[in-house]
Amino acid sequence: MIVYTRDDVVKLSGSLVRSEWLTIKAACNLLLKEHPEGIIIDCADLGDVAGDGARTFSDAMRDIRSAGSRIVVCNLPDNVLAALRSIPGVKSQLPIATSIEAARSSLKQSSDGHDEALRGCIVVPLAQWTDLGLAVETACRIAKEKRLSLVFVAYLVVARQLALATPLPDEEADATARVDRAVEDARRLNVTALGHVERVRNADEGLLASLREHAAAAAVIAINSALLDDTVTRLANDLMKRAECAITIARGAIAPPTHIQP
Repeated sequence: MIVYTRDDVVKLSGSLVRSEWLTIKAACNLLLKEHPEGIIIDCADLGDVAGDGARTFSDAMRDIRSAGSRIVVCNLPDNVLAALRSIPGVKSQLPIATSIEAARSSLKQSSDGHDEALRGCIVVPLAQWTDLGLAVETACRIAKEKRLSLVFVAYLVVARQLALATPLPDEEADATARVDRAVEDARRLNVTALGHVERVRNADEGLLASLREHAAAAAVIAINSALLDDTVTRLANDLMKRAECAITIARGAIAPPTHIQP
């Protein structure tokens, strides 16, 4: 696959046989610095989509949602659209336009609202040790008081000996399910919420990077008391020392010990 850029457009051509989102994302990030109002991914010259190629768009969907949809995909060939239908949720959630002109119009209409939704938001990390109900409840309460939006982020830690884009289907499915549930629950409580899965080498550094990226006003860490261990404690301590935003740490109630009758 070939990726090249012109003005506010990232142009793709060739075949997709594996997820190329990290390569495309790098090009998008460069263009977004010059075109903060939004950019377009033009897929008119894409050929075959085989193997894990369609995962390019599922990976893109999560990052685009987290960025407030400042990226729109356009000119998707019929065979690519057919491949997307095999991935639940992608076609309905990926920002898609029929042409470059339609994509620009869509960005113009939506950029102000999305930028406002993400400015000074509350970042809520979701991990295996997270008490999801407590995280949503606590974050939504603060969001309503401060009139802020929420960004839920699940960090998929990839071992350093593996490529960052290495498929981890089970872990990714679990992380995506947690994010989707949190976003749905928050929206049900009438709080603006976005979410995505972030591939990182280290969860602590990934969280700190998210706080900087979103200029976060606060972070909410909600811990399942049954899963509290040294790793979680270290993360909380590291965050307290290094994060520049406000930090709220919540912990679920500890279950009383069970007494065995003699």
